[in-house]
Amino acid sequence: DEETFSSSKIINNNFAFNTEQKKFLNQISKKYSFETIYKIFKKVSNLNVLVIGETIIDQYNFCEALGKSGKEPYLALKDINSENYLGGAAAIANHIADFTKKIKLISIIGEKSEYKNFIKNKLNKKIQSTFFKKKNSPTILKKRFIDSVTKNKLFGIYSINDEEQPIEEDLKITQYINKNLTKFDVIIISDYGHGFISNKTAKNISSTKKFIALNAQVNASNIGYHTLQKYNNVDALIINETELRHEMRNKNEEIKSLSQKLFKKIKSDNLVVTRGKYGALLINKDKKIIFESPAFANNVVDKVGAGDAMLSIISLLLKVGVPKDLTLLLGSFAGAFSVETIANSVSLKKNKFLRYLEFSLK
Repeated sequence: DEETFSSSKIINNNFAFNTEQKKFLNQISKKYSFETIYKIFKKVSNLNVLVIGETIIDQYNFCEALGKSGKEPYLALKDINSENYLGGAAAIANHIADFTKKIKLISIIGEKSEYKNFIKNKLNKKIQSTFFKKKNSPTILKKRFIDSVTKNKLFGIYSINDEEQPIEEDLKITQYINKNLTKFDVIIISDYGHGFISNKTAKNISSTKKFIALNAQVNASNIGYHTLQKYNNVDALIINETELRHEMRNKNEEIKSLSQKLFKKIKSDNLVVTRGKYGALLINKDKKIIFESPAFANNVVDKVGAGDAMLSIISLLLKVGVPKDLTLLLGSFAGAFSVETIANSVSLKKNKFLRYLEFSLK
């Protein structure tokens, strides 16, 4: 007959979350029960999803720094081991697979089909996939050299041909994508700017009446050339702060003001801007309100893949009409899961995700 306490609540209040995180979680838990969230994911489980974008192999080469070369001014490293992870659009498809009814991936690999068996083995068995081969191109390989002790990235080498496809091949890709658009409820475009999705293909995808979620990533090989302007009429645009500033050509303006300016410039129903340790914000066209969420990652191992995980979950939630503040929280949790592992080495799993939510909202 004594007073009882929730162990989850005690842990959350005293160890798991900081003051800002607890405040946001309390706001959410007062508005939405776990049963409500569970029903939301039941809706999501009926969705058919098409993912379009480049497949990337993220290779991590773990090394030990030996020091400066004895004869020349360069850093000498001792090779320890190398690991490959599935990245790009293929990683997004893997994140989604456990949550949805049907999923298809349309992507690209190198002319000689390098890593095709690796990709097939790492893709969730539920995923239907079609890979086009790019002439005079390798399968996109991004090698990163990592200090084995600190896990800091030292430098990267990319094997890539980011030229656009020949006209006849681009037409074939566009026609194939068009045939598939009507078969799915959600279209997720992950455009890494490596020549797979041409302006023509982007416009064709944008013209569909289906729900479209987009991430057009700025990276080392496309900065200064990649833009969101090849797309229009998307339902959800998810970018990070660097991509926002690049698109707006603005280095210093306050982030909320700059986000609103981009929102007015593009034709999108929802804009999500991720800000690393500063959390994320969401603007919706109907209410013109900026929703904000703190970051929830307490143990950042590797930021590669965080945007992929967040794009995956937020796209599905916005499609089924989940309230924006709850959508932002769940998307932030997905991003937090991702940064606590190396690259996309671990995909999101529905049961684990829901258990963490239930624990967090107590």
